[in-house]
Amino acid sequence: MPETSGDPLPRGAVVGPFSGPRAAWGEHLERAAERYGSAVNWELYDDRGEAETARQIAEAVVAEGRHALVVGHFNSAGAAAALPVYRAAGLPVLLPLATTPGLLADGAGTLLRWCPDDRAQAADLLAAVRDAGHTRVAVTHDGSAYGERLALLVRDAPAAARPALPSGAVVSDGSGPATGAVPVPAVLTGPSPDVPDGPDVLDGPEGRDASALTALVVCGTHVGAARVAREWRAAGFEGAFWFTDDCAVDEFAELLGPVDPAYVARMRGGPEAHVDAAFAAAAAALAEDPARTGRTLLAAVRAHADRGFTALGEPEPGSVGWDFVPVPEPAPVADGVPARTGGRHGRAYDVIVVGAGVVGSATASALARHGARVALVAPMDGRDEHATAWSGGLVRSFEADPYLRGLALRSHHLAWGPAALAPGPYGFMTTGSLVLCGDADLEQAEKGVAELNGAGVPAELLDPGVLGARFPGLSVDGVTAAVWEPRAGYADPPRTARVYRDRALAHGARLLPARVRELDAPPGADRVRVLLEPGGPVEALAVVLAAGGGTGEIAGHRLSGADAGRTKSIRYGFFHHPATTGLPTVVDMVSGVWGRPQLTGEAAGGYMAGRPVDEWDVPPGGLATLTDEHVAYIRRGAAARWPWLADPATRFLGGRQGVDLYTPHSRPHLGRERPDSRIVLATGWSGAGFKTAPAAAELAAAEALDVLGGG
Repeated sequence: MPETSGDPLPRGAVVGPFSGPRAAWGEHLERAAERYGSAVNWELYDDRGEAETARQIAEAVVAEGRHALVVGHFNSAGAAAALPVYRAAGLPVLLPLATTPGLLADGAGTLLRWCPDDRAQAADLLAAVRDAGHTRVAVTHDGSAYGERLALLVRDAPAAARPALPSGAVVSDGSGPATGAVPVPAVLTGPSPDVPDGPDVLDGPEGRDASALTALVVCGTHVGAARVAREWRAAGFEGAFWFTDDCAVDEFAELLGPVDPAYVARMRGGPEAHVDAAFAAAAAALAEDPARTGRTLLAAVRAHADRGFTALGEPEPGSVGWDFVPVPEPAPVADGVPARTGGRHGRAYDVIVVGAGVVGSATASALARHGARVALVAPMDGRDEHATAWSGGLVRSFEADPYLRGLALRSHHLAWGPAALAPGPYGFMTTGSLVLCGDADLEQAEKGVAELNGAGVPAELLDPGVLGARFPGLSVDGVTAAVWEPRAGYADPPRTARVYRDRALAHGARLLPARVRELDAPPGADRVRVLLEPGGPVEALAVVLAAGGGTGEIAGHRLSGADAGRTKSIRYGFFHHPATTGLPTVVDMVSGVWGRPQLTGEAAGGYMAGRPVDEWDVPPGGLATLTDEHVAYIRRGAAARWPWLADPATRFLGGRQGVDLYTPHSRPHLGRERPDSRIVLATGWSGAGFKTAPAAAELAAAEALDVLGGG
């Protein structure tokens, strides 16, 4: 059944680590977005806990200008990189998990933080260590910038909130118990009347007697902290571990292993409660008035919140805090496999779709609708490199090639046929379509007309006499016959891709802004490792490669390099002349030119005319301009079919140029790259992929689901 048009709900952007080593924290955001999705269409953006990716997402969200607010940025470094972008746009941001002190200092009234910060965590943690009776304490971290910053906060916590540290207590750089220690300043190591003196701690990194410590505070990410703790235990430390809040996730116990005693800092009530509270307040505010934006929306969120906030947007003192709980036992292991799939590379996706043009977006939509955990990966840097952005959007069901004709007919039933009743979600415009055929094309034209009519798509074969009389602005020289489809026309390609992308997001797909550099899928492997830029690797059980002209630049698959085909320029202009009145969409198989009327937009009332260009091996991308030489080239070649182009009175209204991937056989690469591969190809459309995209996406999604099913 065809999909219906868009969602009238207000939109909210949810940004967090949905893959990568910190994906366990993103699950809190995922679950809340699902729970509170009745009043807001939450769209998930995967920043993988990386600051540069977070900044790119912020810029893309602001550029789109369609989100009422943002919830997330768990990673404080990512939040710090993204918040100035949101602030400049006046876009409200709710921070349920970002704990770095001072994040709201320049918020300009656009931020609300729902959780306690790390300064309070450091003070409360040391108070808890003191209350537990520990007198010989060291602080260490995992070597990450986050861990080091938190370790320094612990070191510098007020003396009243911490145990007396013996002279020579250290903050380690995370390289293990024997290296990289930095002495704690003596002013922080004075005695406390409340804590009895303990044994000394070695003041240097070499030869440290780890067994002399009674407590070790470990700061950092849950993956790094688990590694550091194992190293210290192996070196002879037998005291209590105290871990900071990033370790308050289920998979930490599995990563840590059997270590006792061990305690972890946790936001009072649990992190999920703070995430839920933020989503609940946002959903209530937007359900009450979906048109709210900016400060008005943020004021309504405050009114619906379960806690108070300061003028700056911090939670009121006493409304939030930190608890310290034992690290739970690791989850049971069945047949040698832990119950979760976390660890160094984090949670894997079911399918990663590479490319956010119309084919990639429609594939992600189909996969997400079937319940797959999907990431749609494409750069969000404002450069429209996919062919969809520059496509002319011609839509019809006839193709001379029987395979492509089958895809076009299926696409008609999935999208274009229902859309022809009105502009609809894809901006479809009915103009009628002519495919001009020579002698060599006549057999397939006759077969095609019969197939179209048999499938319920009106079509007829016109002879040159009828054709010339019906369309006087068209020359019929060299034409044997023409396939006429009265209900065909054109659609808006960027809008169509956006509709499919929105459907994917509405069904739970995530956007992951990055460029894919390599696919690592050794034979027999149970997943594909996708190398991103920026960022590190992310894993998936299957990958759909819908990267168009960028396919050959991605290493690690059958089409890497020249095997993908060759990129080629596509160029067309918009012209105005009285003789274009009544002309339909035209594809000329005799001369290779194509054209269509432009019914809306800046060139409304004009006629688009394109001519094949012999420019190969060009980089992906496009431009919304043509040079004088380009325009003259189109006029000369296309005037044989549209004589009015040779008239000096014909006005040039503007033009475009893009790039697509052409295959030697003019058929796409569609299906698995090899029978046993986890990589599905959906690329190489040779300049004619837009009209067949719905069916191509359906097939690509089916192949990926087959991979997931073990087929």
